[in-house]
Amino acid sequence: MRQQSREYITILFICGVLAINYPVLDLFNRSWAPLGIPLLYFYLYLAWFVLIVVLIMVVERSEIRELTESHKSGATRTKGFSRPGGDPDTHEPPESP
Repeated sequence: MRQQSREYITILFICGVLAINYPVLDLFNRSWAPLGIPLLYFYLYLAWFVLIVVLIMVVERSEIRELTESHKSGATRTKGFSRPGGDPDTHEPPESP
């Protein structure tokens, strides 16, 4: 994971802690109920949902960039394990005595 992604995740954590802390929660502790749901519960679920979606976006963006950077550097992945002097994708029949 890249350093910038770690910074974004740390900032997201701090924002999440602040969003679900007492002074902010007290702002939404009202008797108004949109869609029949108390405003405080609506805010908590909405904040939780937004934090998860943003976290997914940060992680996905980080993984895509890591894959493209590894292809640019020439790194390749193999499908199987190789033996010394052997090709990992060819399967030889066992030798008979």
